[in-house]
Amino acid sequence: MRREWPKSARDYGQSVAAAIRSLGGVESARRAEAEPGHRSEVIRPRLDALGALSLDPWGDEEEAAAAALAVREAGRAVLPWPIVHVLSVPMTLRDDCGGVHLVLGECATLDHADVLPGSLALDPRDGRAFPVTVDRLRQAPLDPFRCDVRLGAPGPVPLPADASGMHLLLDAFWVAGALAEAAELALRHARERHQFGVPIGRFGEIRSRIADLVLARDGLDELALFTWWLVRVGEARPADLLALRVQMIESAQSVLAHAHQILGAMGLCEEHDLAVIDRHLQPVLRRPAGRLGTTALLAEHIRRDGFDALFPVPARRSR
Repeated sequence: MRREWPKSARDYGQSVAAAIRSLGGVESARRAEAEPGHRSEVIRPRLDALGALSLDPWGDEEEAAAAALAVREAGRAVLPWPIVHVLSVPMTLRDDCGGVHLVLGECATLDHADVLPGSLALDPRDGRAFPVTVDRLRQAPLDPFRCDVRLGAPGPVPLPADASGMHLLLDAFWVAGALAEAAELALRHARERHQFGVPIGRFGEIRSRIADLVLARDGLDELALFTWWLVRVGEARPADLLALRVQMIESAQSVLAHAHQILGAMGLCEEHDLAVIDRHLQPVLRRPAGRLGTTALLAEHIRRDGFDALFPVPARRSR
């Protein structure tokens, strides 16, 4: 596995980052909450102009890497457009399917469903794909673009099994970007905030939190890159993608908890970007399942198929 991304993909990621900064970065998420139409009127055209919504994460190495890095840059600003949902649709099905949502059985709410006509809800356990009918956008503080939806009978557009795996993989890159920004906010505050004449980053309590925060951030980056490589070489199994999601959730919990402690009350104010990042991460961390639900799915796959990890676990045959 090469740990360095292709140069063309890095350059593309920088172009995406520059475009998102021109939209105001995290401020674009605030604006979209106040004006939901901002997503379709401003954000989508900018992504279309970059070609970000036409990328094929299953394509050649450079294009697949560009897709991963574009998603990560979108995550840094918690960009309020469902880029993961769009890119998780195989290229041959994009004319018929506007996006993919992951669900576990019945589901009454989904995020961003109002801007994804023709989207499908995919159950990763059995591969069934349900057409999504949107009733209305009903925003909530911890679910900013929640939509009331109804799922129909399994539709005529079959999605391949690896669509759910790609969704899980790209979710991890999106969250990794958001955690990188949250970590940077905390580190900057630790450098600039002074108490007793010194930066608070020199205090043992803060240094300990910074160490844990950076470890969680970097750990997710490394595992996301490794899992991306497994997908590229055709060796990723469902357990690998679910293990990545468990790591994603745990990393997010660690980074956000330590960042809030470092920033104190400031980080809980709506005026601070950390509060916005935290709120906009919640739907990704909770759908289709949170930590316990995802761990249960992972345990079931390991029991059935085994897990080829650092310490391999053999499958357990049913008695």
